[in-house]
Amino acid sequence: MRRMKQVLCDVGGNTYGIDIAHVQGIEKQLNITPVPNAPQYIEGIAKLRDSVIPVFSLHKKFGVEVKPETGDSKYIVVKLDDLLLAFQVDMVAEIVELPEDKFMEAPHVVVSEETNYIESIICVDKKLVIVLDVHGVLTEKEKEKLTQIVNEY
Repeated sequence: MRRMKQVLCDVGGNTYGIDIAHVQGIEKQLNITPVPNAPQYIEGIAKLRDSVIPVFSLHKKFGVEVKPETGDSKYIVVKLDDLLLAFQVDMVAEIVELPEDKFMEAPHVVVSEETNYIESIICVDKKLVIVLDVHGVLTEKEKEKLTQIVNEY
C-alpha cells in the first residue's frame, strides 16, 4: 500500500495537511513587498532564490482571523503548475507519513465551489486534519492574475 507524506500546518487554530510532493520549501521569514491592487488574499510578493513569488494568506482565503506573525510563523512554498506560491501559516507542526487508506473523502456537506481546496480528511492523533488540494486553492482566473503580477516584476 502506498504511503503519503503530509506537511501539517496551523492556520487560525485549525490544522491542514499539504502533500509534501507539492512543497518546494518551508521558510521562516520572507521580505514581503505589497502589490497595489492585488487580490485581498495576496500579502504581496517576495524574492526567493532568484524567483519572485506571491505570498498568499490562507487566513484570508479561509475567512479566519489574521494573527500577527510570531517566531512559529512560516511560509510553505508550493508549486502550482509553473507558479511558485508561498502560503503564510501560523505554524508548521510536523511531517507525517500515512497509508493511503487513512485518507477519507470530505463529507458532501462541506464540498462546494468555495471549498475546492479540500482534497480529503485524515485523522492524526485523534484530530481531524483537512488535506489541501493546492491546485484547488486558486481558481483559474486567480492563477492567471497571480502569474500576471509575477511577470510584471
